[in-house]
Amino acid sequence: MTVEFGVLVDVREEGAGYSAERIEEVMLADRLGFDGAWLSEHHLTPDGMLPSPLVMAGVLAGRTERIRIGTNVLVLPLHHPLRVAEDVAVLDLVSGGRIALGVGQGYAEREFAAFGADRRRRGVLLEDGVRRIREAWSSGDVTPKPRAEIPIYAAGVTAAGLRRAARVGDGVIIYCATPADLVARRKLLDEVVDDPPPLICTGILHVDDDPDRAWADAAPGIAYLEGEIASYGGTEPPPLHRDDYLVGTPEDVAARLIDLHAATQFVHFAHWLRLPTLSHEAAVRSLELVARRVIPAVRAGVSR
Repeated sequence: MTVEFGVLVDVREEGAGYSAERIEEVMLADRLGFDGAWLSEHHLTPDGMLPSPLVMAGVLAGRTERIRIGTNVLVLPLHHPLRVAEDVAVLDLVSGGRIALGVGQGYAEREFAAFGADRRRRGVLLEDGVRRIREAWSSGDVTPKPRAEIPIYAAGVTAAGLRRAARVGDGVIIYCATPADLVARRKLLDEVVDDPPPLICTGILHVDDDPDRAWADAAPGIAYLEGEIASYGGTEPPPLHRDDYLVGTPEDVAARLIDLHAATQFVHFAHWLRLPTLSHEAAVRSLELVARRVIPAVRAGVSR
């Protein structure tokens, strides 16, 4: 199987034209041959981070030709499963079968409170939601019938969450900022699941021919993301160490991705298309280098 590569897409309010630039970047990823564009979901954030991934998925479906568009992840306990089933089925039909649904149980207390959802039951709501979505698609009685079977991937973090993700999903999504954490999460998955489904690894990656410029461009955005994640749990963000992240020259990052594949056996790796604070120009430069020099090297390396 060929290893696939994708991009993580968010939309934040950082000035005029920001959303338009995001769409341009995904269109470029489509032309460059990336396999997937994954949309996040968050609510009530100070920077307006994308709250409506299925709406944006429809926009991207109309502006791209071949790239698969997915959610990474839709916080399913905040949504009615039938509404999700219908919206995703419509997206599947209008996109020509290019939709994937990635779901998670969520964790942010303020999001559950805002939607009146019971955070204590989020695991049960996730499992029940996936079951009801599959039933809706298979029956065809209450929703447009998709062109073909739409994959549902589930995200997990803890041992219990990973067991649940493997149980309900066609694949497991793991997000970690660093390769070391991705490897540790893969080891945990193997410990708690006898026969894990395919693994989608998502994380941080940025390249430049000048490694110092790569880090200078990426570091503020990494700090922003790490601080954002820490804020949800009420903890302090970890200190940044340059060598911890997939940031550097295309050749260095490709070599580390080959090692990461050996340790995790990911079938798809997706990275932030544009880190917060990163300029459009730097994001485009990195994306082109990843497509032309990182992905071919990784695919050649893992096929040996």
